[in-house]
Amino acid sequence: MKRKREKKLFILMAFLCLVGTLCLPLAGHGSDASLAFLTQVNKANYPNAHAVLSKEVEELRFKRDGSHVNVDEVFLTILDEDGKRSQKIQAFYLNKDYSRFHVEIMEIIKPDGKRIPVDLKTNSKEETPTSDTEANIYDPNQKILKIFLPDLKLGDTIHYKVRRDTFKSTIQNHIYGMILGQYTIPIKSYEFTIRGPTDVKLYTLVKDKIKGKVTHKEWKEGKTQVQRWIFKDVPQLTPEPSMPSFMRVVMRLLYSTLPSWEAASRWYYHLTEPKLKPTPAIIAKVEELTKGLKGDNAKIRALFYFVAQKIRYMGITAEKNRPGFEPHEVGLTFSRRYGVCRDKAALLVSMLRVAGFRANMVLVNVGGKLDKEIPVPYFNHAVVVLRDTSGSPLLYMDPTSETSKQFFPDYERDSSCLIADKDGESLHLTPVLPPDRNLYQLTIRDVLSKKHTLYGKIDAVCTGFVDTVFRSILMVKGQEEREDFLRQIFLSRYPSMAIAHVTLLDPADRSRPFSFSLDFQIDRPAIIGKNGETFFIPLSDMPRPGILDAWILGKANMVKRRFPLRFGYTYKTRVVEIVHFVQVPMEIELPVIPNVLNDTVEAWTSFTLKKGATLVINREFALKKLEVSPEEYRDILKIQHDRRQRVILPIILRREK
Repeated sequence: MKRKREKKLFILMAFLCLVGTLCLPLAGHGSDASLAFLTQVNKANYPNAHAVLSKEVEELRFKRDGSHVNVDEVFLTILDEDGKRSQKIQAFYLNKDYSRFHVEIMEIIKPDGKRIPVDLKTNSKEETPTSDTEANIYDPNQKILKIFLPDLKLGDTIHYKVRRDTFKSTIQNHIYGMILGQYTIPIKSYEFTIRGPTDVKLYTLVKDKIKGKVTHKEWKEGKTQVQRWIFKDVPQLTPEPSMPSFMRVVMRLLYSTLPSWEAASRWYYHLTEPKLKPTPAIIAKVEELTKGLKGDNAKIRALFYFVAQKIRYMGITAEKNRPGFEPHEVGLTFSRRYGVCRDKAALLVSMLRVAGFRANMVLVNVGGKLDKEIPVPYFNHAVVVLRDTSGSPLLYMDPTSETSKQFFPDYERDSSCLIADKDGESLHLTPVLPPDRNLYQLTIRDVLSKKHTLYGKIDAVCTGFVDTVFRSILMVKGQEEREDFLRQIFLSRYPSMAIAHVTLLDPADRSRPFSFSLDFQIDRPAIIGKNGETFFIPLSDMPRPGILDAWILGKANMVKRRFPLRFGYTYKTRVVEIVHFVQVPMEIELPVIPNVLNDTVEAWTSFTLKKGATLVINREFALKKLEVSPEEYRDILKIQHDRRQRVILPIILRREK
């Protein structure tokens, strides 16, 4: 009965809106008891907010087969121009393979109580997600519904009510999800309710709970279990640069009927395994690619590069069972010579198995970590894992990229992953690459002349991601532009340097690590003191000698942090300078440079004097983690301070012959 009355009221309101704007007899919102909560939402009460979630009431009703209905009603109040700009367009993700979406109400509530309905026919549009088109993927059933709010002004409240009917669950007979209980805008009130059969176990957990800001109740209504969470007066979260996803750090509710991650692993195994049967053409191709090769590594590389480089990354999603997760049959991908990530991964798994390796499909949440306590399988990519005889991961492989030399890119490391396994696997993290696999090494051989001119040669060798960075930049440039780019790397660090004879490896030649060399001269690298001593600053003391130092360490630009800092890459910079003194000094005073060695970073300098005429300087810096905690962040700041101080500490040469 209540729902019928609400429906009649909505029809009456819609009719009145047709003949003229519905003007409630209010002196502000406070005259309508149903909108009284809006009187407390203003700039005076929320001085630092651009907008406020004044009220949200959301309910999810699920059945045993995993199908469910979600109804969400929102009141979002705009407080300033930034809030207006960010909320001018409301966007809703649509996946028509799994659900139907309907906007029941979309209107603007003015401060005086007037309700202005939004004309959806004029102001809404369905678009294909740009992430799909940029990745060369077309899925006609994945869209974004964008609704433009033309009459939005400061002080207005956006009011909408939407309904999503999920007729097919991603994992049959199960539901799962995450509700954020904190945003970048304050939450005045957010009520979330789940209803479902009493004989279905629902696992829930509120993580990173803010004390006193969330309450929970559960009860039964006949054969229906009900759980409700109410988030009240939750402060806004202030983002920090390069922090992890909000989904990892804010107060959040996890819910799932999946009993474990192992259950999700078994589901994906049974979904993908029927698609992996090799065709005679695939078997023949594996034999062709591996013929005459000695050792497992050579065979693995041959199969990987075939799928990575010869199977184009593109596709049209047309799976009928579980679109977005289910790969095409490997024979189809092989014959078409194209596919999306899950198609290419499935083909590589099949070919590796034909060659005698134990391989499995893997789901990955690229760049992020999932909570282990409750299985909420939010994955966005599919890759491959090679396993040993005991089942332990040996090597992760992503054949998506057609140009990379790496089996597995750095940006997918330290990310949650789930191996598809018949017996079920727990949630893992993809391994972090050791820093020396992303190495930038400079070898400097130079001479300090009697007239205190420093001249010599620099040789650079790059591996891993550093190699990829140089190649990706230089391959689109002409020869002169390439040489000029390499010159500018050093001129930006040492402007008075004169550079000549730049040579470099062809960036298209992937058979060897990328390398280059150049000759240099610096006229005044030393200062003569009052007592005749020489204050010498070696070239290896140039600011930011590594190619990644400024970019990656530059992310550490706050005095302190509340949230982890995600660098995204591990790397090592190694500089070896061999300085020959034409005039042999009687005494050399070397600066004292503190060395740092811990689980996060490694920074050290060593000096070796050979017969007084040659000084060998070794410097290394290594970042060992893709992500550091707020406590570990202090180590990064100390390193930066020490590196700045180091530049002004000269080597002192006394009483030269």
